[in-house]
Amino acid sequence: MLLQGALTERIIIVCIFQIWPIIYYSFFAYKLLKRTKNRSTATLSCLFIFSALALFLAIVSIILANTPFAYLCYVIAFYTFIFAHSFIVIFSWLIVNLDRKLSYKYYLGILIYGILSTYVFWIGIFLEGIRYDSGTDWVPVFSWLFLFISWSYVTIFLIVPEIILAVKLINIFEGVALKRRIKLFILSVFLEFAIVLLIILYNTWINNSDFKVIYLFVVPPLSTLAAYFIYKSFGKGLE
Repeated sequence: MLLQGALTERIIIVCIFQIWPIIYYSFFAYKLLKRTKNRSTATLSCLFIFSALALFLAIVSIILANTPFAYLCYVIAFYTFIFAHSFIVIFSWLIVNLDRKLSYKYYLGILIYGILSTYVFWIGIFLEGIRYDSGTDWVPVFSWLFLFISWSYVTIFLIVPEIILAVKLINIFEGVALKRRIKLFILSVFLEFAIVLLIILYNTWINNSDFKVIYLFVVPPLSTLAAYFIYKSFGKGLE
């Protein structure tokens, strides 16, 4: 009964904190795809679609607790979460190369990021980088090795390319209004990447109660703002 009570409490907490992001991610994706279905909007919408899917799978994983499917479902959820953020870099690359034909490079880029993101499985499962079972009370716990690999991945393959693309975006586009939107996009993107790093740290530094409290009060509202500003800057009114 005690385990069932703790599990029920965790399901409620997870739903409270993750249902809202699923709603607004889905809303932003819907608004983008409803307005126009070109490659740029489809790419940006993938950020929101895959992020929503990742949170949905995380909820499913806790509902499936005490079954053989819970662990795999959570690992797939985290893989989806990491892969989702590659679409930020791909979108920025598309905007920088707006007047060029990039069909095979575009799909190759998605494939490469999809493969690179599989480190979640190799390190998470085979090197026990992700623990998620009754021994952790169905709370995901990352190893410090998994944190190091994840932070390295985010830094090398997401943040560094985005810095290069951000400089190009600022230099390519002219006009006060457009530059303001570009700067808002860049700031919100790097805020989003910072949140990704904090989420990984949160699941690693699980025993630090002070950090957990700060995280729960700071990260959810910042995550909402980052997603909204990404949509508002380039997503809203994007042609």
